[in-house]
Amino acid sequence: MATITKKDLARSVADAIGCKNNLTLQMVDSLFEAMRETLIEGNRIEIRGFGVLEVKDTKPKPAARNPRTGEVVYVPARRKTHFKPGKQLKEALHNVRPQPVAEQQAPAVEVPSAAPAVSSSDGSPGGSSWSQ
Repeated sequence: MATITKKDLARSVADAIGCKNNLTLQMVDSLFEAMRETLIEGNRIEIRGFGVLEVKDTKPKPAARNPRTGEVVYVPARRKTHFKPGKQLKEALHNVRPQPVAEQQAPAVEVPSAAPAVSSSDGSPGGSSWSQ
């Protein structure tokens, strides 16, 4: 899987609408800045067909344990981001199955069979002449 950067997104937008890369990079930057500020304020961002970004509060955990030492530690409440994909994005992700990288690069090799089938002494196919 490839990583797509903000610059790559700006290039893609520039190609789609026929603008200069610098202009679309500024547009993408300002879009992400507005989204960041909206989430910091605690508001929810809903983009139809894509999904919902929101901030959720976590509960404090007064009796969490350090798995290495077993020491009891306090974990304070915090805010975390949450993304819920929209219906169209879910359907698109479930319908398209990318092949793993190893399968894409390896050429198909035909493997010959280990040995030809030999009929047994009693005439039945099977390769073993041992009586059972």
